[in-house]
Amino acid sequence: MIWLGLIILGLIAGFGIYASLPKAAGTRLSPARISFAVLPVIAALGLYAILGNPMLPAKPYAERDGERNLAAAAAVADNVTDPNFKTDQQIRRLLNQIVVSLEVNPRNLQGWVALARGSLRLGNIERAVAAFAQAYALSGHNPLLAIEYADTRITAQNGQIDSTSRDLVLHALGQMPNHLLARYYYGMMLKQNEKPVQALRVLSDLYRDLPKDDPLGNATASEIQALQATTDAMTDAQ
Repeated sequence: MIWLGLIILGLIAGFGIYASLPKAAGTRLSPARISFAVLPVIAALGLYAILGNPMLPAKPYAERDGERNLAAAAAVADNVTDPNFKTDQQIRRLLNQIVVSLEVNPRNLQGWVALARGSLRLGNIERAVAAFAQAYALSGHNPLLAIEYADTRITAQNGQIDSTSRDLVLHALGQMPNHLLARYYYGMMLKQNEKPVQALRVLSDLYRDLPKDDPLGNATASEIQALQATTDAMTDAQ
């Protein structure tokens, strides 16, 4: 039913834009005003079709780094031979329309989520972080958005978990103790806080619970291997 919510929110934003535009002399309904007003509806549906469900959980930072860099390179170079170029161009146009609708209705939660995901797809990490911050606040601190916001902040900081990201991860984990991505980042927090034994335990438990072929599998296995080497070295030193 998210598509229906997007239509309703787009219609509300469109009505606001229509009402704010100047009226043409001698006419009650202006085709130009109507055409401009329906842009938020088209943009919302277009982003939904391209990006999918905006509330789906994100891939972990370690798993989507290459994909993100390819998209960013295509966006910067405007390389028409790149297979993602057409989609990136479509997303860019739709995001511009979403920005217009958000200026009229800044409390459009799905608009901010779509802006964040689309910006991330195009490699605009800073705008994605800002958009997720707005969406998270409007959602009443939804734990699913908390972990996606944290994931995006961690992406922007090259894998480092700052105090804001830490609080977001802990909030998500408190509401959803079995959430796989939240557990992954909790283990990474322990690792970065120089607690390799605890981090190894958390990530090992997570790995046992991961479904086969889960996107977190490779990243988790790699971290476990590195942590195991660290703890073995600590044991040998003792």
